[in-house]
Amino acid sequence: ITLFERFHAVLPDKYKVLLVRQYRMNRTIMGFSSEKFYGGALVADESVAAHTLADLKAVRRSAETEEPLVYIDTAGKGFEERREEGSESRYNPEEAEVVLAQLRSNLEAGVPPAEIAVIAPYSAQVRLLASKTPDPAVEIDSVDGFQGREKELVIVSLVRSNMLGEMGFLNDTRRMNVAMTRARRKLVVIGDSATLSSLSFYRDFIAYAEKTGGYKTIWEIEK
Repeated sequence: ITLFERFHAVLPDKYKVLLVRQYRMNRTIMGFSSEKFYGGALVADESVAAHTLADLKAVRRSAETEEPLVYIDTAGKGFEERREEGSESRYNPEEAEVVLAQLRSNLEAGVPPAEIAVIAPYSAQVRLLASKTPDPAVEIDSVDGFQGREKELVIVSLVRSNMLGEMGFLNDTRRMNVAMTRARRKLVVIGDSATLSSLSFYRDFIAYAEKTGGYKTIWEIEK
């Protein structure tokens, strides 16, 4: 329970104000969080509502740099999570390769490496990605490590993929929502819908990606 939630529970209504206008995210990135946590009340200021990577200087305009939100579904590909030896942290090497392919593609399109973040909920996945990054200027960090900051492009690797639908850290949907709203112009989320769909938060996010035209399967990506 956050400090502000405690304040909200005890203070009179005259002291409560919802800040409804945000100045960071493209409206499509914002939309899911607004629906899920704010009753659809959030509004993207016109200065950011439609901005995309393609608007950045030196970035090549293409379908990839003009789309604000993408969910890449790895279900059915056999990408299974693994437990790091000597710890409870998880990593997913096949999913990591998809992350790195997305990273390389955006770097080749001209997105500045310093304006890209790759976020994963598990430190083992962070270490794996950091060891293979094509550019050390790209920030690769955990959900908690990146909290409170923002980048033009954020790629989120959800890692979990198992037959039992076990979610671990991903059960903390508020922290995951914070990670997914760090992106200003483009958000890419990669994960296994067969595992993720055990929680309504991720089911609804996948449905939102479909509704906004951002849903892609791994089979499309690897054509």
